[in-house]
Amino acid sequence: MSRFFNLRHLEGATRNSLSGLVFAWKGEQAFRHEVMVVGALILLLILTGKDWENWLIVLGGWIGVMVVELLNSAIEEAFDLVTTEWNARVKRGKDLASAAIFLAMLINFGIWVHVFFID
Repeated sequence: MSRFFNLRHLEGATRNSLSGLVFAWKGEQAFRHEVMVVGALILLLILTGKDWENWLIVLGGWIGVMVVELLNSAIEEAFDLVTTEWNARVKRGKDLASAAIFLAMLINFGIWVHVFFID
């Protein structure tokens, strides 16, 4: 059983994940803004009396944005290890990661329109 389920590994992985979330909260303004959006979405879902399925769709979609934001931050950290000087390829990589966030937000705009205005 211990071969398939290692509690120490789970504890370490959880600690690393929480450390990453703390780092994102302290060091990434965009992530803090996205957490505030979660609070606003929860309030809006309560005020509009949406069912649990809509909660799942709206919050799941926005958490997806936050996941992309964390990956973008990780990519930027990795690029900054390579060089802190301006580099066209590094800029392109950072811009591509930023574009992923933009697309995730566009998807969420469609979700919100559907859930809050059409549904």
